[in-house]
Amino acid sequence: MTKRAWYIGCDQSEIAERALLIGDPARVARLAAQLDEVHWVKENRGLRTISGFHKGVRVTASAFGMGGPIATIVLHELANLGATTFLRIGTSMALPPVELGEFLIATEAWGQDGASIAYGGTGDPVPAADALVAQLRHAVATHGLPSRAGRFASFDGFYRDMFSIDPDTEARVASVREDMLRQGVLVTDMETAPLFTAARALGVSAGSLCVATVDSNTQRKIADDEMATLERRLFDAALDALVAA
Repeated sequence: MTKRAWYIGCDQSEIAERALLIGDPARVARLAAQLDEVHWVKENRGLRTISGFHKGVRVTASAFGMGGPIATIVLHELANLGATTFLRIGTSMALPPVELGEFLIATEAWGQDGASIAYGGTGDPVPAADALVAQLRHAVATHGLPSRAGRFASFDGFYRDMFSIDPDTEARVASVREDMLRQGVLVTDMETAPLFTAARALGVSAGSLCVATVDSNTQRKIADDEMATLERRLFDAALDALVAA
């Protein structure tokens, strides 16, 4: 019997062994323009999935929206259908000395989230797959992208732990930020650590490549036109790394 994913709505014949995990569903549509022979899976619950070819290698790209719980559902379902190598691509919040517009490769990720616990996280950083890290380093260098590699940290409570929009949370967010700096964290997001933890539990490989788009201190954000250019470069580097891993 052919396996079929409950939430993302595809069967195993529609997905590749290599998969990109993307937050924004609109980003999947833009990525499709850079693939050959694109197959669109029927969208379900806003979870958009495509498969296509890059340099002759079949890849899948699937959107999870936002946050660790749904990101791990997408990874888990794709792994159950036979995907073995996963690369999260997206945006992240920069801590010093990271500058906006830099490309960050996660060598490990520290989970401050619930999904990591559900997949056996102990509070220690979880490493990325060595092969993916190596290929990501090569890809960003080949494309001439400004980059750093190091530790990520992931949270569930964006407006409690990562970004303050009201006076009551300013002290908490500042305290978390200082703790992350002491721990050597380069950037924060909501998905990398739970994805690494879930991948380890399921016996698959995972990596993460993110653009630093928000300054954690000043809350300055990259402009939309600049982000469009960075996104195209992100796609190029990520696809090259994924098919080579």
